[in-house]
Amino acid sequence: MLSHKGGPLGTSTLTFRGLHALAFRGLHVLAFKGLHVLAFRGLRALTFRGLHVLAFRGLHVLTFRGLHVLAFRGQHALTFRGLHILTIRGLHALTFRGLDVLTFRGLDVLTFRGLHVLAFRGLCILTFSGLHSHTLREFKVLFS
Repeated sequence: MLSHKGGPLGTSTLTFRGLHALAFRGLHVLAFKGLHVLAFRGLRALTFRGLHVLAFRGLHVLTFRGLHVLAFRGQHALTFRGLHILTIRGLHALTFRGLDVLTFRGLDVLTFRGLHVLAFRGLCILTFSGLHSHTLREFKVLFS
């Protein structure tokens, strides 16, 4: 059964076989079998069976069963079951079960269970449980 009502102050509602829609001064809402959609002045939101999505002025957020993603003007963050990833203007960071990795403008850093590695422009420094190692492209120059 289709039902449409023009309400007070410009409100419009529509219902049809489980579909519900409402419009009021730039606000639009839709609901149908677990799907919910909202739109208002540049804000967009959607939910469906555990999926949640939001978009507003360059910000995008998504969550689904433990996955969380955020994006904003070239910057991204993600988390999922202990995995964390971040990217911001050339900086990349990752953490997962004791592994930490960072890269930024030629600098690379890795740590994992007592192992520490730093690499930058041909210089590589490694430490592991008291063991230290330093290498350079020109090995003879460093140690001669």
